[in-house]
Amino acid sequence: MKFNVHRNQILQKVQFINSIVPVRNPLQILTNILLEANGENGSIRLAATDLEVSAVTEVECNVLESGKIAIPAKNFTDIIRALPDDEIHCELDNKMLNIKCQNSEFSLIFADPEDFPEIPDREWENSFTMDADLFSKLVEKTSFAVSEHIGRPAFSGILWELDSKKQKMVATDGKRLGKFETEMNLDTDKIDIIMPIKGVNLVRRIIHADQPKIKILPEESAISFEYDSYKIYSRLIEANYPDYEAVIPYDNSKIIEIEVEPLIKAIQRVSLLASEDNFKVVFNFTKNQLKIHSEDIDKGSAEEILEIENDFEKFQIGFNYKYLIEILQLVNTNIVQMKLENSLDPCIFYNIEYPEDQKNLFLLMPLRIANE
Repeated sequence: MKFNVHRNQILQKVQFINSIVPVRNPLQILTNILLEANGENGSIRLAATDLEVSAVTEVECNVLESGKIAIPAKNFTDIIRALPDDEIHCELDNKMLNIKCQNSEFSLIFADPEDFPEIPDREWENSFTMDADLFSKLVEKTSFAVSEHIGRPAFSGILWELDSKKQKMVATDGKRLGKFETEMNLDTDKIDIIMPIKGVNLVRRIIHADQPKIKILPEESAISFEYDSYKIYSRLIEANYPDYEAVIPYDNSKIIEIEVEPLIKAIQRVSLLASEDNFKVVFNFTKNQLKIHSEDIDKGSAEEILEIENDFEKFQIGFNYKYLIEILQLVNTNIVQMKLENSLDPCIFYNIEYPEDQKNLFLLMPLRIANE
């Protein structure tokens, strides 16, 4: 193996592939990047896997000799990152990979590439293409609610329901829920899958304005993405997703619209003295007024009053301020619509400025208030 490549050509792709590599794994080979130089097409291929998610990318460069090795991911990434912006010369010599750039030289031990798990290319005939920015948006508006607890497998991914005319993504951890649906024409059959969060977040990272379309291949137990020079493969979560529609209280009768930016800033200030046990802030609504309150037995209390337009009687509800701020930022609008019923039932948040063919809602369970 022998090739020359400019640092700027390879750095971003090495860093991306390295992000897939598990930090600790009983299978030592998985802590490596598979590096393959191909003299026929003048490129190097970088691949990594954690056995759940795999990614492959190619970098065009000057390949003098073909070859394949498994290189320690962290060491290789750190070296490429630290080198100056100039051409890098890589060559196998005496069972080491020699890396040279200007006055720097490294000799890196590598592993047998035959021990690296095979990452076969897919047959893309049954794939479909969609707007990449829209896919990213669907993931962004739902992924925040994915559960970090592996005890409920379905909650650790995003549900994606789609057919030839519409699609919907949903995620929930039982306390929060995000749902985004849109109407569009897709060349695909009806699909109902649960995607692990790691894979779709990796896809979001590589989407950019210069490449408007993404190719997607859903299969029985996996989903694959092809975008720009990247291919990402992810296992699907095999579980039954709960009936999320049953917990969305569309008929909540208390409706209020509030400016988002002043509301976020007020919550941030009041939260400075919120309890670190539950991060609770309490909303006290009275006619045309909202008082936001927090308190902690060891720190004290804080409150702030916002003038608003509402016509319902005195009403009180508590929220985890971290979850609440996250939702208000994701709503991505100047005015948020909140639909409430009582202090125990979920609150729905809407962006009322979305186009007709897109519907987005967020749900947040309240926290119990002490006097209830």
